Amino acid sequence: MNGTKPKVQVVVVNYNGKDHLDYALPSIRETAYPNYDIEVVDNNSSDGSVEYVRENYPSISVTELDQNRGWAGGNNVGIRHGLKKGAEYIVLVNNDIRVHPEWLSAAVAAGEAHSDVGFIGFDVYGTVSSVPLEEFERAVEDWERASQHYTDEFIDGMALCIKSSVFADIGLLDDEYFLYADETDFEIRGQRAGYKRMKTNVPVWHYSSGTTEEIPTKASYFAIRNHIRLSVKHESVVGVFRKILLLYYVGCHPWFDGDMNDRINQRRRPRGVVFNFFLVTYCVLWNVVYLPQTLRTRREEYRRIDCDGK
Repeated sequence: MNGTKPKVQVVVVNYNGKDHLDYALPSIRETAYPNYDIEVVDNNSSDGSVEYVRENYPSISVTELDQNRGWAGGNNVGIRHGLKKGAEYIVLVNNDIRVHPEWLSAAVAAGEAHSDVGFIGFDVYGTVSSVPLEEFERAVEDWERASQHYTDEFIDGMALCIKSSVFADIGLLDDEYFLYADETDFEIRGQRAGYKRMKTNVPVWHYSSGTTEEIPTKASYFAIRNHIRLSVKHESVVGVFRKILLLYYVGCHPWFDGDMNDRINQRRRPRGVVFNFFLVTYCVLWNVVYLPQTLRTRREEYRRIDCDGK
């Protein structure tokens, strides 16, 4: 995994995902790019994930945390390690993905060719709903050459390549999110600092909710709570109220007819109307209680970007 091309650190955050690591790690290890390291950051799993990786993949670095720090907190640990080792690109991936062998080569090539790009994504199969593995396998067989394009869409964190300079300019992920909305928050901050987003056409498969399907109510709580927090950090007061109204509508409207195969709608409408009403209300109250902290974080992050940004 050594070479003269820019060094890449692949960070795999894991929590009780041994069954997913069983297919994700072999796929990532088939990467054709010559200069990359893999680090599994384990959020205090109890399913033997750490032992599994150390026994079967001794060349992969494993960092075992003493508590579950969530997606953002776990990734921050791996990001710090990658930056310390001199990685020029940090790639954040979920523990339930499969990749095309050329994924890193295409991402690094896109980043090297466009100095204004800070975030690079992929053609993900399984972003908001499950996609049969066969579709991804056909896409891999049909793929011929890499291409890329600028995008205004946010790139999901299940497979997100980030230039190391982004962290130098805007800091790390906001680990108060714990789970959901954290990568969107980070990309908004990066955009404020002048970085653009780009997507390649290289296929990546995502199981979709590989870890959170075991904790659907908790996943819904974090998704709803954090989308309100995201609005508080980056939108006007009117935008925050609109977000809250949308969450009540999706979760509580008796005749909501949105696509319930969409993982986002599933998290916003996890159970019956009454339960959903109290869940959204609890999330609103959480954001009220933590409003001073959220506003302080926003002020500090914006001050850093405005003073040190590009």
